[in-house]
Amino acid sequence: MDNNKSLVSICIPTYNSARYLKQCLDSIAAQTYKHVEVIISDNASTDDTVSIISEYVNRYGFKLNINPVNIGAGENFNKLISLAKGKYIAIYHADDVYDDTIVEESVGVLDENETVGLAGTMGNIMNEDGELFNTMRLPRHLKKLSKMIYTFDEALSGIVKRGWFFVTPSIMVRKKVYDELGVFDTRSYVSAGDYAFWMKVASKYNVAIIDKKLMNYRVHKNQGTEREVRMNTGVADIVLVINKYKELTTNKRLQHWCDDCINVNIISSARRQNYCGLFGKSNETLKTLKTNQIEFMIQRYAIRLCNIFKISIKKRILLVPAMRLKDAMSKYTDIS
Repeated sequence: MDNNKSLVSICIPTYNSARYLKQCLDSIAAQTYKHVEVIISDNASTDDTVSIISEYVNRYGFKLNINPVNIGAGENFNKLISLAKGKYIAIYHADDVYDDTIVEESVGVLDENETVGLAGTMGNIMNEDGELFNTMRLPRHLKKLSKMIYTFDEALSGIVKRGWFFVTPSIMVRKKVYDELGVFDTRSYVSAGDYAFWMKVASKYNVAIIDKKLMNYRVHKNQGTEREVRMNTGVADIVLVINKYKELTTNKRLQHWCDDCINVNIISSARRQNYCGLFGKSNETLKTLKTNQIEFMIQRYAIRLCNIFKISIKKRILLVPAMRLKDAMSKYTDIS
């Protein structure tokens, strides 16, 4: 261990994570960057999670915190931040697997660029059996810039355009940024508390995205994202984040992209609600749509008509699919 290097706190929140935990912890133990402390905070698991962690505590000196009661995922993140002593803090997820250079490459970016508040990466997407079935890619308009460090406007455009930008379980943040800006606000933003914080950082610092696949992100039915986002019939919490931070840009085109992204989410939520037989809720959601664009208006009236007659829309048959609008938006190559 080279004590002249920046200390990194690798933080891992767990809750009933036994099935995938060993793969994650093995990938953490194999990191090429060795000046680290590994802190695991368990959120009152009822499976074998703690016994598995204990093996790594004994073998590698990992640190274990046990919450006597489940305090929620966001508060467990914040608990880890409060325990971290490193110059940099990475909150990695217990069901994901990390390339052995992710810490080293992230530290390299932060050490070399004092204006950068956080560094994230791209990755592969795998299923619950560990089989890769997709890859993360930057939005095309950012990929064309061929750079690693982004401004606030570019970061905001990254989360409203098709593609990946902030990949939460890959992100490393300066501890001084948490000290200055606070921690995750999951009460106001619920499932989007992480994105709200990343945009808060981007409003004060530059952000770096390493365009390399340095992690394998696992999609499975028991993960928090699956429960809080993909199975949610309400309007996605990310809309709250976009609404807040679009006010900080003076770029009219970017503001338009933000409005389009919000409207896409509203239409998508109304479709899901209709599909689930929540016809009244679907109509209430449609009332929040604020646009005169013909693409959205056609969909709004089509969904309202189906709601009136209690016809459940199958997922593939609307006249103008919401994602087609996002395809049209991708024609822009910059946000100037």
